[in-house]
Amino acid sequence: MLFINAFKYKQWANEELLAFGERQLHLLAPNDATFFVRILNHTTVVDSLFISRVSGTPELYQADNTPETPSFAELRQRIASNDAWLVTFCETLTPERLSQTIHFRFTDGDAGLMSIEEILLHLLTHGSNHRGMASRTLAANALERPADTFCRFLHQQEPWRRDAEKTK
Repeated sequence: MLFINAFKYKQWANEELLAFGERQLHLLAPNDATFFVRILNHTTVVDSLFISRVSGTPELYQADNTPETPSFAELRQRIASNDAWLVTFCETLTPERLSQTIHFRFTDGDAGLMSIEEILLHLLTHGSNHRGMASRTLAANALERPADTFCRFLHQQEPWRRDAEKTK
């Protein structure tokens, strides 16, 4: 299923970006370093909120970011935990479960209704958007950033794809 690979990609892309960030965070101005951590923390808080909504467990957060800025180690652990959960969840999905709708409240109090499939797509696009913002922070400071495209992920994970044209 496409969602399995998509969430494995998200996991890989997060790991790549965190590795680049960890190596270079000390080179960023303090406000940029804080932004880098906080924007990625926001994505993992949103992931956590939707994981709770899908799994029927209590939400851990009352807002879409935490008041405090986590340490880099805390951020890495939160992201890794959510990404692992999402990959495992996708591996168990059935078409019926994907189409199941979830009623919930956004952190601003507004009502929400989304299918699990829509929630998963939201988490993928939301995470990609904010990884791009964090990566741009590195680039704006003339620092190295990952080449974290889905194509690169697929070809790195399945090198045979590079030779597919040769075997036609």
